[in-house]
Amino acid sequence: MVDYNLANQSGAQFRAELNLILAALQSCAFGAVAPTTTTAGQLWVDASGASPILKVRNALNTGWIAVGTLASGGFELAGTTEAGRALIAAATVPIQRTALGLGTGATLGLASLAQAQAGTDNATLMTPLRVAQAIAALVGAAANLLADQMAPTAAADTVVLKHCSGGGSDAISLSKTGTGTVYETLFGETAITVTRDCALRVAFEQARSGDSSNTQRAAILRDGAVLQEWSTTSTSWTARSLDVTLTAGQTLCIRLGATGRTSNDGSTFTSLSLIRYVRYLADQRSLIGI
Repeated sequence: MVDYNLANQSGAQFRAELNLILAALQSCAFGAVAPTTTTAGQLWVDASGASPILKVRNALNTGWIAVGTLASGGFELAGTTEAGRALIAAATVPIQRTALGLGTGATLGLASLAQAQAGTDNATLMTPLRVAQAIAALVGAAANLLADQMAPTAAADTVVLKHCSGGGSDAISLSKTGTGTVYETLFGETAITVTRDCALRVAFEQARSGDSSNTQRAAILRDGAVLQEWSTTSTSWTARSLDVTLTAGQTLCIRLGATGRTSNDGSTFTSLSLIRYVRYLADQRSLIGI
């Protein structure tokens, strides 16, 4: 191995040693043995192993630092991983993404304002700004409506009522004086209309007052058809309930019936049919109480 030191010698010998030094510089001192004369920053290709290793002398000139390997497939930096070497060799972005183990989302585009507000694109990334703009647009499109103007909707366990008013713990009543029976459908107080298919439980308490021989009735109707009717001649409150399925657009309501009576001597009697605590429930949670 050349020592990079030109001695004082004859012309032919000087020329021969100079050519050796130039050849060593040209090949980065390629060889199995390190140069005997070293300096900081000096290059040496260590050919002692199966694959030559390019090394550089450290700043203190006390040792060699491996820079990379001159492998058959190309130059490989020391300390790199297989994926890193593949990334360096990758010619296109998709190949680089594959080398890094990234999915297609790594190169997805960013949503425009129109895409964010439409909310239909499932292949574009959203920035925090676009998320805020989409929320603002959707909230702004919803009007502040009164309770009786709300758009009806029914989900798996939630129903928003289109109509609901009155009642509470105070009874809703229907009276009848004299012979015969009258009926009243309580749309304003109890009716609901849904816009999605759902299953509900209707619950209320029923009672009557007046002459004990009179019969009073309460019924649950779906689109005007009676699903079930209860009658009573008792004056005590009785809990009633019925599980009902509804399809979009159907209306559910309650109907009261009151029966009066005239005695043999011509005396007339007035009686009341009453209900209270009307509730619509889903998953045993009360949706509304009147």
